[in-house]
Amino acid sequence: MSAYVEIPRPYESAPGRFTVDLVFPAQSKRRAKQHHDVAWTLADVHGLEMSTPYKVNPRWSIYEEKWGNGERHGWLDERRLRVDGPRRALARYLAALTRVLDAVEGLATRAVRAFGALKRSVAAEPHLEYEDPATMRVRSREFRADALSALVRGLRGAVPDGPGRDSSRPLWEQYGTVAAEVWAEVGGVDLTEAPEEDVAAHLARMLPEEPEQGQLFAVQDVTVRSTPAPTTNGLATAVPVPVVPLLAGTWREDPGRYGTAA
Repeated sequence: MSAYVEIPRPYESAPGRFTVDLVFPAQSKRRAKQHHDVAWTLADVHGLEMSTPYKVNPRWSIYEEKWGNGERHGWLDERRLRVDGPRRALARYLAALTRVLDAVEGLATRAVRAFGALKRSVAAEPHLEYEDPATMRVRSREFRADALSALVRGLRGAVPDGPGRDSSRPLWEQYGTVAAEVWAEVGGVDLTEAPEEDVAAHLARMLPEEPEQGQLFAVQDVTVRSTPAPTTNGLATAVPVPVVPLLAGTWREDPGRYGTAA
């Protein structure tokens, strides 16, 4: 599994079609949106249907919107993505998604390393005259985010062959050029490759869980104490109570067929 996306168990939303609700847990909202865009682009490549869920603002009311703080009713939740498609196509997509996200993040890391190497070079000294360590940390963080955005666009075939670095400009303004360089070094990212063992693992998660009789249920003998019943002459008569087996075990919800899976 990837650290950049949470993949819950897909559920059967229609005969022969499965749906998965992806979650992108990155701390930065901007970075989560970039991961969302990667997943969206990849779903289009695999011929799946995708949609961004709508999130209702819990603070919204008609009074807040018109006469209060101008609260919006809601917005598209770009930390989530719903993907729908045939069972095997969805499994291949999920297997490819974790690999592609890891690859794109790895390219962004290579780009920021190039930024650090130039920062320590003689050619960068004129651009660093008015920069201090605090501002350079911000520059480095923004450079990585911008390079990642350029790489995400590259998944759609939009990474240009840059003319090369311009020594008259600081490197943090040339994130697109550096992104094109690292993209060319590795030859891009394959969007269709999916390891078969990962595909099989995702296919197995789409099957309903069938409880095994021997594991979930056990027969226990329970003795029920009888309560004496009064008789007409005031003497108690013992009433025999049969001992019945009691089924005890772990209850599991039936995952159902359409849209009720856990």
